This record gives sequence, structure tokens and C-alpha cells, in this order.
Amino acid sequence: MSKHMKKLIIERDKLIQNIEIIKNLAKPSGVTVMAVLKGNGYGLGICEFANLLLENGITILAVSEQHEAVTLRENGITADILLLSPICSPAEVSRAVELGVICAVGSEQSAMLLNLAAQEHNVRARAHVVFDTGFGRFGFLPKDMDATIQTLRELDSVDIEGTFTHLSDSFGDMKHCNAQFELFNQAIGVLESAGISAGMRHICNSCAFLRFDTMPMHSQMHLDAVRIGSAFLGRLPIENAHKLNRIAYLQSRVCEVKCLPKGHNIGYANTYKTKRDTKIAVIPIGYKDGYGVQKVNDAFRFMDILRYTLHDIMALFKDNGIYVTIRGKRCRLLGRISMFNIIADVTDIADIEVGDDVVLQCNPIMIDSGIEREYM
Repeated sequence: MSKHMKKLIIERDKLIQNIEIIKNLAKPSGVTVMAVLKGNGYGLGICEFANLLLENGITILAVSEQHEAVTLRENGITADILLLSPICSPAEVSRAVELGVICAVGSEQSAMLLNLAAQEHNVRARAHVVFDTGFGRFGFLPKDMDATIQTLRELDSVDIEGTFTHLSDSFGDMKHCNAQFELFNQAIGVLESAGISAGMRHICNSCAFLRFDTMPMHSQMHLDAVRIGSAFLGRLPIENAHKLNRIAYLQSRVCEVKCLPKGHNIGYANTYKTKRDTKIAVIPIGYKDGYGVQKVNDAFRFMDILRYTLHDIMALFKDNGIYVTIRGKRCRLLGRISMFNIIADVTDIADIEVGDDVVLQCNPIMIDSGIEREYM
């Protein structure tokens, strides 16, 4: 265990099983699996995760930020890397071209900067064209194809190797997925009619890839490549129909054991008072480390508010406690998660000692990048 008594454990064998499941699902249609490593490799450690993927048959990587591509290259990774977010910083574009990164272009500015950087380095830059078919983020708009074609024709130092778009509701509304797919195909058709090759076409993320694999009438959306990230971790907002393993957990150690009398407050704001004489374990991990941190509710349509409200009402009838595992037993946390520590009820563990291992379930992408990652 590290000196800080905490680390994120990644089960190598389970992760390799997930990679094989995904590769086997892609094999019948011959679709290329592109591994997305945004957010420090979804929390698994970008370089460690990348190397494991490459060792197990994945050949193309993708990232969201330029510094992620730089990190991979500076750590000896020579595989193809696609930078999914168009960049409009001349220095960042120049560095990406220097490192042989495939850049996304989704505007006249990003396209022209890439072309200029390629000329300055006296190389041909590699690019994928991104279309905004309904996400409202990066990309050329399909309604502006004349201007898009004019921009792409001016790229005399850039090779267009692919085209892509991003589904905004791949885990939900099939109707909107279909509409985006249709717009994307129309844009590609216009491109190719103008003599510009679409190259490698990709639209599916993890949810779309797995959902459409079980819907034969939609499997054509797999196109030439699929972008897989969260599916490798077995952490999806859809049914886990393919039995993917859930990857990664936190490990820490008990740093103090003590007994508290009945009626003793625990933690900030006095939100919990012991109901009996209680033995507690203090564990040196908290929200500073990303433990217990969750994405907030950020959708405010009537149907979303209704869903949140229903969820909260249902929660009143469930055990909403947070548990950790010590000596193979589930132990409920008492009081609030603080910045540096949590407190567990260990009254029923007679032989608990300072130094005992603690297993904590977590969302790895939320775990601070300063926490040690260990593949085992």
C-alpha cells in the first residue's frame, strides 16, 4: 500500500475479458474498435490502460484533449491516436502535428490551423472530419455543406482519413439516433459527390455499439469503426446484456479504531448520532480523493424533473446507506463523507485492527489522478 494508504485497484484479468468480449462482438461485421481514453483513461490511468489495450489487439486510440495525446506519445506509445476535439490553439495544433496525432477538424478555423501547422512542419497532417448532427458541440453543420466542402478543398497539406459524429442520446431515444445517422449519411454522400473521400466512418460510442448489436435492424450504424470507452470498464447506463465485468475499486486501510458511547455525534453537521455503544473505524479517504463524488442532476425538462423526483421518492423506501468491506464484511458508513476521512461502523467485527484493508466501491473516473493506480 502507498504511504497515503489508498490506491485504485484495476483487475487486469477482468479488464482483458472485457476487451475480448468487445472484440468478439465487433468481429462478425469487421468493424474496427477504437479505444477512447479520455479522463485519464476513464480513471484507469491513461498510459497503463493504453498499453494493456494495445497488448490485447486494439490498434487505434482516441483522446479528447491534446495533453492526453502528448502524454501517450511522451510515454512511448506509437499507435494511431485520434484527437476527438478540434483544437484552435496554434501551439497545440503544431504539437499534435509534430507528434503525428490524427486531428479532428470541425470548423474553418480548426481546419486552416491544421493545414498551416502541417506546412510549417513540412509534413502531411492526418485528419478526421467531424459533423454536428444534433449534439450541439463540435463539428461542421450538415446544412452548410457548400462552405464545408470549400474549406476541405483548401487543405492542401492535410489527408482526410475519416469522418464522424457523436450521438446525443445513444442510451435513450432511438428516434433521435436514427435522425442523426440519416443526417450523417447525407453529409457523407455530399462529401463523396464532391470528390472528398469519407475514409473511416464512425458514429457509435459504447452504448450505441452494444445496443445496436442486439438490434439487427440498426447494426448498420456500426459503420467502419466504433468508439469504445465506458464499455471496457463495464460501467454503462444500459442493461449489461453481454456480462461485462465492472472494473476498478478503491483500497485503503483502517487508520484508527475506537469505541463511542450511545448518543455520540459523528462527522460534520451532526448528521448522525450513535444509537448504541458503537465501535468505529476511521478510514483515510474522502471527497478530496473523489470518493463519493457524483455527477449532479443537470437536466431540467419536465420529464427529467419528474424522473428525479420519482427517484427521490423511491429512495425513501430503500436502504440508502454507503458501505465498505472490511475483513469480508459490509460495514455501513456513519455520518458524512468528509474531505479526508470516512467513518465505518465495525461493531460486529470483533478482531478488527488498525491496518486492516478496506475495499470501497467507486466510479474510477471521479478518483483523483494523484491516487496510485495498481493493475493486479
